[in-house]
Amino acid sequence: MINQWNALCQQVSLLETKLLEFVESATLSASQQKKLQKYICEWNKFKKLNEEFDQYISPFDPIKVKSPFDQDDFRYIWKTWKEYMQEQHGRLMRSRMEQMSLDYLAEISESNPDLAVSYLRYAMANGYKSFFKVETKDKTNPAKSDKYGSDF
Repeated sequence: MINQWNALCQQVSLLETKLLEFVESATLSASQQKKLQKYICEWNKFKKLNEEFDQYISPFDPIKVKSPFDQDDFRYIWKTWKEYMQEQHGRLMRSRMEQMSLDYLAEISESNPDLAVSYLRYAMANGYKSFFKVETKDKTNPAKSDKYGSDF
């Protein structure tokens, strides 16, 4: 996609150069110059939109992503997570975000691939945009009751 974007940007620059050459060399009447100013104004709006869109195209070469987990089930759920993020939340995960996300997932899961898979599944099942450490209640210690026996 970056190659196509770069080709588009080159074409915009070429068109601008030709437009400026035409404006400088043309002998136009006052009414024609007035019309030309409207076209130049529209051209400048187009250029501004082009420049604003540029922020959505990654100008950087992607880095090599290294997963801290090597299990097949993790690779499957991670691929599913990236597809989920794009489908559900419109977020394309580029290489740097992916690497930082993997590093963070390894940290919160204490490098436990089963726990990492569990966090990802929990986040997707609940429609979250991010994953996080899920605290579970200790079911071995029942809640203390007050002196009247209620569990409030």
